[in-house]
Amino acid sequence: MVSICCSDPFALYSLEPSQVLSFIMKTKASSPLRGRSILLLIALTAVIPFGLAWYYAQHPELVAKTSNYGTLVVPVQTLPEGTLLAEPFSDPKLVDEVKGRWVLLQVTQAGCGAVCTDALHKTHQGWLMLNKEMLRVRRVLLVKDAKIAGQEAIRQDDALVAARLDAGLLKTLEAAIGGPVPEGTLFLVDPLMNVALWYAPGFDPYRLVKDLKHLLKASQIG
Repeated sequence: MVSICCSDPFALYSLEPSQVLSFIMKTKASSPLRGRSILLLIALTAVIPFGLAWYYAQHPELVAKTSNYGTLVVPVQTLPEGTLLAEPFSDPKLVDEVKGRWVLLQVTQAGCGAVCTDALHKTHQGWLMLNKEMLRVRRVLLVKDAKIAGQEAIRQDDALVAARLDAGLLKTLEAAIGGPVPEGTLFLVDPLMNVALWYAPGFDPYRLVKDLKHLLKASQIG
């Protein structure tokens, strides 16, 4: 039971919301403390959600640890403007579809070997599992030159956009993961060109899809 002396009305402000509610229920309707405590409860109800929102905005990694399979990029890294598709090797119609959508982004600097093709297979598999939401997501592979873009595994993937790797973009991706980008690494880029999450080589496509569905449901863009 909460006990508040009438001579110390400010003691109300040291209580938790549940204690304030308990005090209201036990206080006579005519008591001035009842009215003051009701106002305090209303104020706490309004302030606490904003306080929590501010706290998690300052510490997004706390949310990521409990909800995402991919690693959250903190601080935010934005791809340099115009670098993602500065020099595409794919069909122009397919390239246009990338704009304004979420992007599953891969990079290969030497050639698309076993690790690269495995990651491409997983992103294609995951993309198909999105069902109707697949329209909001596109897959992009950045390569060193047109010769690599012409490899069979890349050329025969009709849902993949291949483009030349820009040096400035690569530096942004390296900053996102804190070092060189290993072959088979996957990046999730939002429609505003912010690198949102990244996945280490050998990632689980089913858990990737879970992340994607969660983000697409929460997002109003793309």
